[in-house]
Amino acid sequence: MYLKSLTLKGFKSFADRAYMTFEPGLTVIVGPNGSGKSNISDAILWVLGEQSAKQLRGQAMEDVIFSGSSARKAVGVAEVTLVLDNSDHVLPVDFNEVAVTRRMYRSGESEYLINSSPCRLMDIQDILHDSGLGKDTHSIISQGKLDGILQSRPEERRSLIEEAAGISKHKRRKERAARKIASMDEHLKRARDISREVNRQLKPLERQVDRARKHRDLTERAHELTQILAVDELRGLQANWVDLESQGKEADAELELARYRLGEKQRELEKLQVMLEEKGLFVGDLGEQRRHMQDIVGRIGSDMRLLEEKGRNMVARLSEMRGTLSGSEHQRTRVVEDLEQVRSQLDEVRAAAEVAQADVAELGPAADRLHARRKELDTLLNALNRQRREAQRTADDAALEYVKSKETVSNAELEDSMYASRLEQIDTQVEELRSSLESRRSRAEELDAALADARSRREEAKVAADEARAAVDDRRAKEAQARTRHSEVVSELSSLRKVDEKMSDASPLTAKLAHAHAGTVRAHVGDLIEAPQDLEELVEQLLASDIDALVVDNAAALSSLAAYALDQNRSTGEATLLSREVAAGEGDGRAAGFRLVERLRVREGYGNVVAALLGGVYVVDSVSEALAAPAEPGVTYVTREGVRVSSGGLVRVGSAGDAQAGTLERKRRIRELEDLEPELSATLEHATSQVAEASAALAEARAADGDLAGEIARLDGERTSVLSEIGRLEQSLSASLSERSQVERRREQAAAAVRAVQPKLDELAQSRDDARALAEELTAQIEDASDDLGQLRIEDSEAAGKLADAKVRAAQAAERLRSLEAREPELARRLENIDRRIRATRQASRSLEVLRLRVDPLHDRYQALSERALDWAARLRDQARLEEADSASLKKTIEDARGEVDAAQAAVDAATSKISEFKVQRGKLEVQVENAIAAITADGKTVLEEALSLPAPDDRAACERELADLVRQINNLGPVNQVAFEEYERLRERADYISAQLADLESARSALTKISAAIDRKMRRQFLVTFEKVDENFREVFSMLFPGGSAHLEMTDPDHPAETGIEVVAQPRGKKITKMMLMSGGEKSLTALALLFAVYRTRTVPFYVLDEVEAALDDSNLSKLIGAIDYLRKTTQLLVISHQRRTMEDADVLYGVSMQADGVSRVVSQRLDRKTGKVVNA
Repeated sequence: MYLKSLTLKGFKSFADRAYMTFEPGLTVIVGPNGSGKSNISDAILWVLGEQSAKQLRGQAMEDVIFSGSSARKAVGVAEVTLVLDNSDHVLPVDFNEVAVTRRMYRSGESEYLINSSPCRLMDIQDILHDSGLGKDTHSIISQGKLDGILQSRPEERRSLIEEAAGISKHKRRKERAARKIASMDEHLKRARDISREVNRQLKPLERQVDRARKHRDLTERAHELTQILAVDELRGLQANWVDLESQGKEADAELELARYRLGEKQRELEKLQVMLEEKGLFVGDLGEQRRHMQDIVGRIGSDMRLLEEKGRNMVARLSEMRGTLSGSEHQRTRVVEDLEQVRSQLDEVRAAAEVAQADVAELGPAADRLHARRKELDTLLNALNRQRREAQRTADDAALEYVKSKETVSNAELEDSMYASRLEQIDTQVEELRSSLESRRSRAEELDAALADARSRREEAKVAADEARAAVDDRRAKEAQARTRHSEVVSELSSLRKVDEKMSDASPLTAKLAHAHAGTVRAHVGDLIEAPQDLEELVEQLLASDIDALVVDNAAALSSLAAYALDQNRSTGEATLLSREVAAGEGDGRAAGFRLVERLRVREGYGNVVAALLGGVYVVDSVSEALAAPAEPGVTYVTREGVRVSSGGLVRVGSAGDAQAGTLERKRRIRELEDLEPELSATLEHATSQVAEASAALAEARAADGDLAGEIARLDGERTSVLSEIGRLEQSLSASLSERSQVERRREQAAAAVRAVQPKLDELAQSRDDARALAEELTAQIEDASDDLGQLRIEDSEAAGKLADAKVRAAQAAERLRSLEAREPELARRLENIDRRIRATRQASRSLEVLRLRVDPLHDRYQALSERALDWAARLRDQARLEEADSASLKKTIEDARGEVDAAQAAVDAATSKISEFKVQRGKLEVQVENAIAAITADGKTVLEEALSLPAPDDRAACERELADLVRQINNLGPVNQVAFEEYERLRERADYISAQLADLESARSALTKISAAIDRKMRRQFLVTFEKVDENFREVFSMLFPGGSAHLEMTDPDHPAETGIEVVAQPRGKKITKMMLMSGGEKSLTALALLFAVYRTRTVPFYVLDEVEAALDDSNLSKLIGAIDYLRKTTQLLVISHQRRTMEDADVLYGVSMQADGVSRVVSQRLDRKTGKVVNA
């Protein structure tokens, strides 16, 4: 993706439409100061969404609109269109080209468009975000922004790393999440307030519900205990009944047993009496008469006793029967009373049951009607609430639709006025474009003719320039050779002189003497001699260290130097001293070979000095010749190989490795080079003058060619500009006509929309008002229904209570009726049994009375017989006295038997009395059982059989105490709100709903918090990775821009990467800078650029705009910057606004911005062929 074109119209100084096309590579925009170059970078920044006028070098945003000049009127709108090539689909839209347009009217209205479609700034930012473009990025470096990078605070410099890391989107997501969290916090706060209010209402209801629930629980428990105690009492009564029945049966058995025992005793007594009578009949010696009398008396007495006994028995039986009859009659009376009472109660209970059933029958439908009415009201209330919600929703929808429609109408009317204004502007523009198009076409024809003539003249100038360039190249080659040769000689001479100076000072003492007595010392011996090249090595061997001997004028100077040398430290070496007055020996004409000094060139005036050293040396061809030569005093023969033969025959072969070897050769070479250097200098000066002459000729030819090229470029540029302007004008004309059609169509669409919406407004308003009125009416109905429902709930509760009481009474009456109906036949049966028993007793009593009446005459008769028998017996008594003693024991036994008979009779009476008591107790127990059953079934809901299945209490006393405590607690509770349950449930449901909503909100807030934390982690990770990359790139780019220097980035707070600032540490070579402000202007610019290029390398964006960033750089640093730009242009597109010629030469396309007298900026372009350096069609 790259910047394809930029169109400015009415933006700052670009009053007319300016159209610029771009391609990948380096585009340089040039022009004089004040021509409007930087307005291009401002336009790019503005169209990308910049909202700060200060960033656009203005005071207010309206400053971006062309405000007019002395020759031009102000325009009413500023428009910039930036076209991006999206063929690689970096931007998330399905277009190969994306045109971003921003317009601003002088009224302050602003609009954004993407591919001519209206949009929001947020839409543009979302589309461009991942590409790295935007108002907050560093892809556009405006004037002054470069210095701000280093002068900014570390926290502000952090944005560079964030931009390279591409985490701005994440920061916006985090900010949106934070805003959502804040909004959720507001909703949570409101929801919590509502929840608290509902909970506040719930608390008293909870207390009422707790009270009602406690009352219900206590009542249920009390009822349960009452049932348990009543059932337990019934079970106890049943047990007592069983015990009483068992005891009654035992009493009946005892009575039968007592009667049986009584019969046995009576029969035993009768037997004893018979035995006594039999004993009296058999007295012994009494007379038959006495025995007969005794028998008669006995029989009579027995019969009388029997009659008496029977009479007593009959009396007792009769008495008993009378008592039984009396008891039966009494019992019959009680049973009759009970039966009459039961029948009376039965009538009353039937009447009460009928009344209770009538009450139930009467109250039931009424309660059902109330309950049904309550349900109807509940249903009605719910329906009204639902209708009110629907009406409110309808009203809200209608109001919203009305507002939208009204806004649509307003927007359409506004658009209509804007479209009308725009149509007027377009008509004016069309006329201007047609006029301009005609003039531009005429100008294009003129330029074609002028351009053909200029190109012909330039071809001739190019030939001359080529010839001049060839001459310059030839002379520059010669100059380069001369300069190289001269440099080589000067360098060699300098090196040899330095070596010679060092070798002359090889002996410290010699060096001291030479420096201390520079005025006295005339020369070194080596400086006095020039030997042939083939003898140089030989002379050096012969002189050895004497070659550095110091030569003075006379002996006095010699003595002075010697004294000075003696005063110095003797460890500093040795020195050889010679005087010019030294005597020189003469040569011996008889010696073999040739004398060495004769072959040497010696400085004038110093021949005797050299002769003193080498005057006796003769050179021979071989050692044998030296040995064969005549031995002369003071003569030494040497061969060319260095073999020395003294006059005494001493032969020396080889060298001692003297450090002075090569001295003469070096001094000879120095002399040669000193002679050669002036000659080479003259040659170099001549070559330089020749180059200057040729360069001047070339410059003159180039100037001519340049003038013609400039004229051609100007003509071609003007022609291209004119053609481009013609194309632009034609395109603008076509666009204007197309836009006019679109505006007319949109205007018609807006009018159609207004026509379509206008009739709906009244309908929507009426619908809204009707819905609101309906909602208000439903609200009133809901309030009325709520009041009715509250009253109806109270009546329903009262009716339900009355119905329950009536049902209890009916159940009690029914149970009582069942009990009475079951008891009535039982009492009737008992009465029948009693009547039958009474009749039988009366019949037996009458029979006994008849028998008693029959016994009395018989008893009287027996009484008479007994008296006569007794009389007879009295007479015989005396006779029987003797026999009475024997029968005393028998009588005693009979008396005992009679006592036992009486005891048995008493037992029978006691058993009879006990049975009577049992019957009385059973009657009482029946009443208690009836009362217990009535207590159990008193609530009308409990079935006796179910109640009997209840468990028995473990501790009845504890149950009774608990029941009493429950009754006390129930009384202490006072009145209870029975409707609290329903109100509480309704409010509880609302509270639960709010709690669920709160939970959802808190869950969503937690999710957003997690998302924010995840974004933080991702931003932290990307920031750290990008920081390392940018730091690495910064080190590399800085070392390229500052060879030998070092730089790096530091975090101000490494422990908190999310908040840390970025410090720049830069040290150019040879400097130690503690603060960036101590750098020079160029160094600060290069350092800031190094940081920017490090960011650019880390994350490449489609294009970069650099506005005069190299203004503070010298030629050397500019070359380094251009090298960095060349590296960067391989991967991205660069737009550089510059005044530097070197930058212009490196450009692929040149755009020139000029401003004429009318104060309007215009653009011309030139395309350069990088291979040939020639201008091609732009």
